[in-house]
Formats: sequence, C-alpha cells, structure tokens
Amino acid sequence: MNAHRIRMSQRLAVLSFVAFLAFLSPAFAYEQTARQVAERFDRVLRKSHTSLATKFTLSTCRYRMENEAVRCAEKPRVSVLENILRFYGDDIRSSAIILEPAREKGIGTLTYEYFDPKKDNATWIYLSALGKVKRIIANRDSTDSGSFFGSEFLIEDLDYPKLDDYKYTILRQEDARVTVDGKVLVRPAYVLERVPNSERARKTKYDRVVTWVDRERYILLKEQYYDRNGKLFKERTVKNLQSIQNHWWPKQVAMTNFTARRVSVIERESIVFDLNVPDEFLTQRTLTDQAFRERYLSQFRSAWK
Repeated sequence: MNAHRIRMSQRLAVLSFVAFLAFLSPAFAYEQTARQVAERFDRVLRKSHTSLATKFTLSTCRYRMENEAVRCAEKPRVSVLENILRFYGDDIRSSAIILEPAREKGIGTLTYEYFDPKKDNATWIYLSALGKVKRIIANRDSTDSGSFFGSEFLIEDLDYPKLDDYKYTILRQEDARVTVDGKVLVRPAYVLERVPNSERARKTKYDRVVTWVDRERYILLKEQYYDRNGKLFKERTVKNLQSIQNHWWPKQVAMTNFTARRVSVIERESIVFDLNVPDEFLTQRTLTDQAFRERYLSQFRSAWK
C-alpha cells in the first residue's frame, strides 16, 4: 500500500511539474517546435540529394489579373538556363549559365553557399560580352545583391537559408492547395515564420518570410516575403509537384511581385539528381572557358530526365 501511494505521488509530482512548465512558458515549447520544423525542412533541402543538374526556362513580364489568375500583360522576357549544384556536406556550390537568347549566351553565375552563419556566401557573375567576372556583394542596400538574371527572384531567394540566421515561429497549421502530378490536392501544412537576427538583417532585403511547409514531406508549398515596413510584397508558389528519383520537385515555381506588378516563372524542362560533379567544374573556369564548360555539360545532359 505504501509503495502504491509513493508511485501515485511520483506520478502526480511529474504531472504537476509538466503542467507548471506549460503554464510558465508555453511559448518556449512552441518555439522549440518551430525550430524542429525548420530543422527538418532544412534537412530535406540539404540531405535528400548530393547534386542536381537541371535545364529550365526563366520568364518575366508585367502582369494583369484575369479571372483571379495572374496573366502576362506583355510579351515575357524569356531565357533558357542550365544549373548545376553540388553539396559539400551542408555547404553548396552551384553554377547557372544562360543558353538562350543568343545575345546573352554564356552569361553565368557561380555561387558558394556556406552553412556556417559566420561565413558570407559568395556569388560571381560572368558577363560574356565584357569577358569579366564580377563579385556580387550581399547587402540589403546594395543593387548588386538584386535580381537573378533580371527576374523577380533575388539571388538570396535561391540560396538555402542558414538555420542560425533566423528566429522561427509556427503561426498556425492549415491546409494548402497544390498541384501534384497534375491534380489539385489539399496538403496539411505548417505556416512557419522566420525573422532574421540582427546580423542577417543587415544583408537581407526582407523583414520576415512566411513559409508553408508540407507537414508530411517537409517541402515548400508557398512562401511570402515582407519588406522592411512589414508589408507583403512578394509571393512564391509551386505548381505541379512531381516525384522524380524519389525526390519531390516542382515543375514550375512562380515569384509574384505585388508592388512592381511583375511575375517571374521558372519552368523546369529536364532534371537529374546525384550525378558525379567534379570539383573543378564548380570554379570560375566554368564561367570563362566555354570549351571546358561544354565538355562537362554534355555529360550532364545525357543523364537528364
């Protein structure tokens, strides 16, 4: 009998302590959950594949609303690019080269992304007409840290966020509509907010970013960007998610700028994961040496799906 009373007292003490913690700091537990969601989302981004090679079109235009849908109000500016990316642990190296139009062929970027928040990412752009490589400086006030090949995607939009650069909050959980293999589905999602810390705030153009994260697959479904005044001005949406080599990947990604009333769309044509990408390819020589670049790209193209 005494042993039973002791066990009951112990259980009551544990329950009381848990209840006390929940009452004392409910936000603490909630923030931990938000961090865990951010970590799983990041892990899917960084650990689901070792490399990728893709060919895509990038189109940009001013838009108008038609039947509640975004439509181009002018002939879009269209480029065709090839992108090669490789992971080095949690770090990333990638290149993007324009194939078309002919007048822009050979213009490209090389980016080194670092997981360590103390190390700044590095991006270089090669202007083929000038034959020069220029370093792009990441600064919230710098025009050099602007758009990706003249689109509404900023260079930082295409970088993988560094976990420790942000504070995370789960705003709510809700269903999100998304097309999967051509069918409209409703997916349960975390609505995850990330707010830059003081160091990151000096480099980013965003006051905060809100991401709809698929609760089962931990992939991006939608993302909204707020300016320094806290106003929503851009939204990223994904369309036609597909399972390719066991990776969930969108066929199309759109970035709508509500302030400029412009929209840019990345439309994937071909993709392959986990190729052997040599170290020497992801160097500035790939930007400046066409014959060197084509020797490797021809190998990657043969594996595209």
